[in-house]
Amino acid sequence: MKIPSSALGLAIFAQAALFAAPVAFAQDSTSHPSSASQGQPSSARQAIQWSQDRLTEFDATIAALERDAARLQGDARVRAETALNQLRDKRDAYRTQADEAVANARTWTDSQVTEARKSLDENWTAFQTAIDEYLETTKADLTSRQAVLEAELEARRKAWQNSIEELRAKADKLAGEQRSTIKARIDALSAQADQAKARIGRLQDASGKAWTTAKKSSAEAQQLFSDTYASIRKSIEDASK
Repeated sequence: MKIPSSALGLAIFAQAALFAAPVAFAQDSTSHPSSASQGQPSSARQAIQWSQDRLTEFDATIAALERDAARLQGDARVRAETALNQLRDKRDAYRTQADEAVANARTWTDSQVTEARKSLDENWTAFQTAIDEYLETTKADLTSRQAVLEAELEARRKAWQNSIEELRAKADKLAGEQRSTIKARIDALSAQADQAKARIGRLQDASGKAWTTAKKSSAEAQQLFSDTYASIRKSIEDASK
């Protein structure tokens, strides 16, 4: 059974929630030195971290599609490679934008940060559209579509875990009761991430309507995680003043 492309996109997976509460994901030291983001205004730093998160998902998605293309032959393989090249180009263009953000965030105004985030959002949307085009071009079956989404979710789960570890490190610097209260909230957030990991495992057995429901549930989990993370991070910042 073929899943609609629009469903696979998951409405860019609760993008509004990510903009409202960007999650601090792991740094890629090869292309996004962590030292570059130190001391930057919070909004600029969050925008950079958000773009790094998206790049992680770009790479995971492309890797999944490369594995899918490898099983094709003849004209189907040629069409798949053409679509993959378009995806790589969009990923690389996005990476260039993210690098520019790292280089200029220290001096950007709030309006410049907002414009940069808008542009990154547009490129993310274009990438998602290109994924849909690949799946349509190759007439991908349910297994292939599952593999793509699972790759995205697994990349996101790992990023969540890095975010939790970052919060724990910050909470360790707080005193007494504040530290205990916030650590309890972090433990609850970690439980959310564990549930997401279990959900990824269940996706392998999902099909048809159950698969669409599973994806919707994952989108809701993403928004909940983002909102909770932002709330805890703000509590830590307030307690550190």
